[in-house]
Amino acid sequence: MKLIDPSATIPIVQLSVLSSESPSQSFAIGRALATLRSRNIAIIGSGFATFHNLHLMFSGECSHPDFKKRNMAWSKAVTDSAMTGDEQQRLTKFEAWRTWPGSYTMHPRGGAEHFLPLIVCAGAAATTKGRSYADNFRGLDMWSYYWDDAETQS
Repeated sequence: MKLIDPSATIPIVQLSVLSSESPSQSFAIGRALATLRSRNIAIIGSGFATFHNLHLMFSGECSHPDFKKRNMAWSKAVTDSAMTGDEQQRLTKFEAWRTWPGSYTMHPRGGAEHFLPLIVCAGAAATTKGRSYADNFRGLDMWSYYWDDAETQS
């Protein structure tokens, strides 16, 4: 945030993710925060949602074609869920995230703290249409997701 506001005049409130790794509870937290959006308050979830496994990231294994295919399948499932327009369907998809292909490879057991912030933001999005983009990191597409009301603002 210091890059956005070097003088640190923007108030920031930090929330922790749940140790339970519960997607339903994370989505509910987002829903509870959703009203803040109408007051022009940003809800930002940090982390590498499409891949956060430091062992694989720095071992070189993620440069192998087989791993890249698994990462693409995982990223496709994440993107499909995040871009689902219907709020209840989005929740239902995120509730099953540990069944998606490669979930434990991309986010090892006990390492969901880089994925759960996305679910909180997806809950806060309510009925807003999602958007996404990819950045390349160590040869992999790292997807980011966001929900704004730009198309409805004048």
